[in-house]
Amino acid sequence: MRAMLLLKAALICAVLAAAAATAQETQMPKPAPEMDRVKFLIGNWDLNGEYLKSTMIPRGGKSTGWYKGQLGPGGFSVIADFESNGPLGQEIGHQLFTWDAKQNAYTVVTIGNFPGVIIGRAHWEGENLVTEAEFEFAGAKMSNRAVYTKLQDKSVHIEESSRMGNAPFEPIWKADATKK
Repeated sequence: MRAMLLLKAALICAVLAAAAATAQETQMPKPAPEMDRVKFLIGNWDLNGEYLKSTMIPRGGKSTGWYKGQLGPGGFSVIADFESNGPLGQEIGHQLFTWDAKQNAYTVVTIGNFPGVIIGRAHWEGENLVTEAEFEFAGAKMSNRAVYTKLQDKSVHIEESSRMGNAPFEPIWKADATKK
């Protein structure tokens, strides 16, 4: 009986040792190289913008705010908090960028002081990062497109356009972001 218990213990040790060796051979996944391209979002940014006179915001107006991006767990995402004040009042939220290899695009998730969640996509057009999303706003389909241009170590220019339903896109906001 004792010999049987020792044999079972030896077998269990051998199985555990083999499992440990296999685990060591299996490497943890690494972030896609595309994540390196959005690391410019990491850091503390000041935003100085302007809402353009448009159908949505007839009077236009200035906006100021901040954006704080950090690398997400394992480097697979950039997670950010943001806040701004302008003609629409205070906007507060969180944003997440992550690479989706199946879609060959970034998934961008934004939640804030508005109902629901906005899930969009982002891709590169040359040196410009373009985000696009469709969502429901006030019972109608709304589309949004933001283009990040002039990407420098400490500055970025952003221009945003929107449309309700199938109307043409119209510019609604532009801003310069400066990294602290």
